[in-house]
Amino acid sequence: MSDVFTADDVRLFAKKPHLIGHIVGKDRLTMMHSGWILYGWCSRISRAIQAHRGSYKTTAVAEIGSIFNMLFRPDERIAIVRKTYSAAAEVTQTIAIMMQMPELKALFKAAHGFYPKPVIEREGKLLYNFKSTVTPEGSVAAHGLDYGLTGKHYDRILLDDFVTLKDRVSKAERDKSKEVLREIMTNIIDPGQPVTFIGTPWHKSDAWELCPDPLKWDVFKAGILTEEEIEQKKKTTTPVLYAANYLLQHLSDDQALFRDPQFCVWDPALRHSVAQLDAAYDGDHFNAFTVMKKKSNGRVQALGKVYPGNVKDWYDKITEYYKKYWCDAIYNESNADKGFLADELRKRKMNVREYPEKENKHIKISTHLYRLWPLIDWDPDTDDEYLEQVLDYREGQEPDDAPDSAASLARVAFNTAKGDNSILWEF
Repeated sequence: MSDVFTADDVRLFAKKPHLIGHIVGKDRLTMMHSGWILYGWCSRISRAIQAHRGSYKTTAVAEIGSIFNMLFRPDERIAIVRKTYSAAAEVTQTIAIMMQMPELKALFKAAHGFYPKPVIEREGKLLYNFKSTVTPEGSVAAHGLDYGLTGKHYDRILLDDFVTLKDRVSKAERDKSKEVLREIMTNIIDPGQPVTFIGTPWHKSDAWELCPDPLKWDVFKAGILTEEEIEQKKKTTTPVLYAANYLLQHLSDDQALFRDPQFCVWDPALRHSVAQLDAAYDGDHFNAFTVMKKKSNGRVQALGKVYPGNVKDWYDKITEYYKKYWCDAIYNESNADKGFLADELRKRKMNVREYPEKENKHIKISTHLYRLWPLIDWDPDTDDEYLEQVLDYREGQEPDDAPDSAASLARVAFNTAKGDNSILWEF
């Protein structure tokens, strides 16, 4: 292996760490990302960075930032904490792959005088020969908010994407995230050592309220997405979520019809459920699929799925869901495509019930789904994007395919038009 780097090169990488990314193929990183890395990794106090989705936060600060820290502070113990352990382990796996690249090995040799070698290299834990102190934690370790950190101690903790769409749709998830964050900041980081927070906000009451005031890089300040790409994000994201994820702002949800969904795992013993398919035929709309079944306790078990694109590319999944949840029938609009969709579903052995749609969409959603909402238990396997559309529903705002599908099924399968508690099956 040739020694391609000098001491002057090492000093350059200390000032411009995004160039470390360039030598391992991450050539979309810029000086902006160097600023994030230096801000997060070179401070002795806890700091936070918010940047829009798709801005290479994880690539820059978590992956290249960890390598940068090992290059200049080889004895420090690093913890990468994400929403789930598996997500954090993906970061450590990427770091391990990068550390095997000849160019990066040469850079470490220029800094340390010898090539880096893994002493431990397994899922979620890395230890390299340049770490001279003996500790159980190693060089870099992965942790998740869903995975216990008790008994661990680190010199630096990076929390990356510790708030996700699950925090947007569930108050219980928001409370759980806050509880784990308090534990990390109190007992897991060594006293006086910094915690760095990076990510995107999802809800005005999510775990970001426990963090230091963040540097903010919205979609316009970062300059990564083109005007066309930004416009496409606006078309395919609800206004509330677009404001949070791309503008880093929280719109008021005081007028929200649907709040705090309840969750319950689908009982496989449930039979005779019904489904509704709201089909899409172009890229500006979502297909939405909803399943419901009244339970013996009077509540309604439900599941929702969404898919962007043409419905014809989703037939196999629809068939899978129809069978998995023991559906007796699937409803769809008869005036949507002159019966073509119904024919395709019947070919797949589904009992199709068509109906003409004459009701105003907003009235349908604000009447039928609104009345059923307090009784619904959503299966956790429901797509986050499906619930996002429901929770962010406002009249005239798109996408609204998920609440449209759920409202249509509530209307045809339950007696929601009465507006009382006598919600019964039609069949």
